Amino acid sequence: MVSTGYGKESTLSDHERKNLAILEVIRRGKTISRTDISRLTGLNIVTVSNYINDYITKGLIVEKGYDSSTGGRRPTIIELNPTYTHVIGVELGINNIRAVLTDLEANLIASSRKDRPKDDADSVINAMLGAVDDVIKTSKLDRSKIKGICVAASGLVDKEAGTVHSTNGTTSVFLPINLSLERRFNINTFLENDATAAAYGEWALSLDFETKVMLYMYSGVGCGIVINGEVFRGATGVAGETSLKDHLEPTDLWIGKLSALGPWASHLGIPDEVRARIKKGEESKISKMTGNIDEVNMDMVFKAAKENDKLAIDAIEGAGYSLGVRIAFLVNLLNPDVVVIGGGVEQAGSILLDSVRKAVKKWAFEEMAEVVKVIPARLGDNAVALGAATLVIRNVFSKV
Repeated sequence: MVSTGYGKESTLSDHERKNLAILEVIRRGKTISRTDISRLTGLNIVTVSNYINDYITKGLIVEKGYDSSTGGRRPTIIELNPTYTHVIGVELGINNIRAVLTDLEANLIASSRKDRPKDDADSVINAMLGAVDDVIKTSKLDRSKIKGICVAASGLVDKEAGTVHSTNGTTSVFLPINLSLERRFNINTFLENDATAAAYGEWALSLDFETKVMLYMYSGVGCGIVINGEVFRGATGVAGETSLKDHLEPTDLWIGKLSALGPWASHLGIPDEVRARIKKGEESKISKMTGNIDEVNMDMVFKAAKENDKLAIDAIEGAGYSLGVRIAFLVNLLNPDVVVIGGGVEQAGSILLDSVRKAVKKWAFEEMAEVVKVIPARLGDNAVALGAATLVIRNVFSKV
């Protein structure tokens, strides 16, 4: 199969923008009238009605009776037909490969998780093929009912070539991922960055339609940016990196244990901090959770913190404050409504989030700090894969 460029970044036409605005409002509203769609999108009622009539003809929208009237003709209620088509989202993560198959309301129909192979690119692609094959077989859907696949990957994504350059020590995939999936399943496939996919998923599935600027902090590794419902990708499609490419020396600008501008680990250095302090003789409940201190991980630290372990709490608070300083810079730069903390560190709960908020309040300008809400990601382990699925839904809506 020759790739059609489905999912390729481009400026949406006026028609595509109206499609997307109207259908996104309907998806969020569940059951809604044409009048409410007109009000929420700012499009006049005649335009909305013309588009809705076309969707009804295609079977994408169904009419569901009448709403109560405040006088005059009772408005017709409409809703999305979620089974009009289906989509697949794939996360190519550092340790795992996850695939989800959803309907057009992002309702999960099937999912699959596999360990990410560490040997070569062929093994990674075969694992992705296996995960996608799993969700298609589990769903029992005919492939013609699946409109597209988005692979959201950790690392530097070359969307034209369909390759991923790893920046975290995992195997890079310099083989065309999109073409591999298209040839196997005959379903149009495109690539996206994992933080960008998770960001769009959080905006589409968790936040108000009126949210103007949202930042999604994928731990301390990267940042997804959504502005007025549009993913901001930058001039070459890789916007959202929050650090310089090389590690800085301790003589440069640092925030606690972390370099302010250098690359950070996805765990914010929390397990490293705990290990070092235990080895120096500090007491912690974490010591009893493992016979080998070098095996201390985030789950252990989070569990100990919930049991009021001082060392665990100190490590999380310190990392949260450092993350908050980095976020404060972005708050000053972009003046967001919402900053979502994801990537797994949000599982630390209020201990981490309160430290992030404290740093943002201290280091961001008051006008921006008073407005922004810092909240945890809500999509859980499937955040990246579900975000990838919502990007396919976005394409379906815009190009219907």
